[in-house]
Amino acid sequence: MSTAQQSMKTVAIRLAGEVLSQGDLDVFDELFADEYVNHNIPVPDIPGTKDGFRELIKATRQSFPDVVVHVDDVVVDGDVVVFRDHVRATSKHDFFGVPPSGAVIEWTEIHWLRISSGRIAEHWTNFDQLGILRQLGALGQ
Repeated sequence: MSTAQQSMKTVAIRLAGEVLSQGDLDVFDELFADEYVNHNIPVPDIPGTKDGFRELIKATRQSFPDVVVHVDDVVVDGDVVVFRDHVRATSKHDFFGVPPSGAVIEWTEIHWLRISSGRIAEHWTNFDQLGILRQLGALGQ
């Protein structure tokens, strides 16, 4: 793996560990480009911008304060980093209208990041929204 590819892999691992798991928003500002675009499913009242993703991280960490993201695989190709992870968290506070259940929930995710000048410029995520809602008790079993 080249030095550039290793640096891109490090960006992905820091996103999962320092930003998503630890909520370090100083690292968030270091990793994300100002022109960042979030291409994920829209969340009401949260834009697909750097500021919007920061707010989404804050809201998620408030609802699930013990969230931990474990990176399983990382692939680097050109200016793209893809990583697969699994997440574990406890529902402690309201999550976009879903009341806290106290349940420990788990889900998997795949993140696709386009890196520009060492920072995340674009981001796509695929995760098990239905499974999360079921585990939270928001849907029938």
